[in-house]
Amino acid sequence: MQLLTLPPSPALATSIRATAQVFEDPKSQALLDHIQQVAPSEASVLIIGETGTGKELVARHIHNLSARRNRPFVAVNCGAFSESLVEAELFGHEKGAFTGALVAKAGWFEEADGGTLFLDEIGDLPMAIQVKLLRVLQEREVVRLGSRKSIP
Repeated sequence: MQLLTLPPSPALATSIRATAQVFEDPKSQALLDHIQQVAPSEASVLIIGETGTGKELVARHIHNLSARRNRPFVAVNCGAFSESLVEAELFGHEKGAFTGALVAKAGWFEEADGGTLFLDEIGDLPMAIQVKLLRVLQEREVVRLGSRKSIP
């Protein structure tokens, strides 16, 4: 049986409920080995799984093993945004970009600030936003709504 104990710090714990992952099957061990290989890289990681299978736990473990461990870990449920606000929430917006945008606001990409941004339920995003998300992942820069200036 494999017992993986996560860091004791509440700031680094994977969730309030989970402070250790316990498993003994070969597939889980292979997943852990893969996580340890990918964590040191700067590559974007796609984590696939049904609801409740521990995708966020895996993302947090990758983050804790990476050079980004001392930077923020930001978890965002993309299914929680209304279609009218999702672009501004993810990418940020400039003052006056839309009715009610009285001040400029950083989006979730900027909030991650060199750390890890975990986007859950990206399949719930409108297709146009998924295309913009792909561009952000490829170019490693974001453009706020109402701006033409790229932010790395």
